[in-house]
Amino acid sequence: MHRKLTIIALAAMMLAFGEFALAQSPNLQPQVQPKFRIQPRVNKAPVRPPSIPLSVAQQNIQMVMPNAKVLKIGPLPSGDIIATVRIENQVRKIRVDGETGAVQN
Repeated sequence: MHRKLTIIALAAMMLAFGEFALAQSPNLQPQVQPKFRIQPRVNKAPVRPPSIPLSVAQQNIQMVMPNAKVLKIGPLPSGDIIATVRIENQVRKIRVDGETGAVQN
């Protein structure tokens, strides 16, 4: 019985003095340096839609290169149009001006 009371008294003293010791210790927060920084997004230039339709660009390519077959056509962010064409056994990319429709080789 005496042994149990001693253990209980020691536990009570440790709890009492433990809280007192923690209350007196300064509040230290670890200083953590970030390993990398996230770069802010740079605003890109707005996408200009081409002023001519894609079908007109395809017709212009057919007029300039009659034996070319247009495989794929699409707008670029600059407002121009890019087309993938096949001429005989060669596949090339052709740029078409988005405002005038001029084919650029």
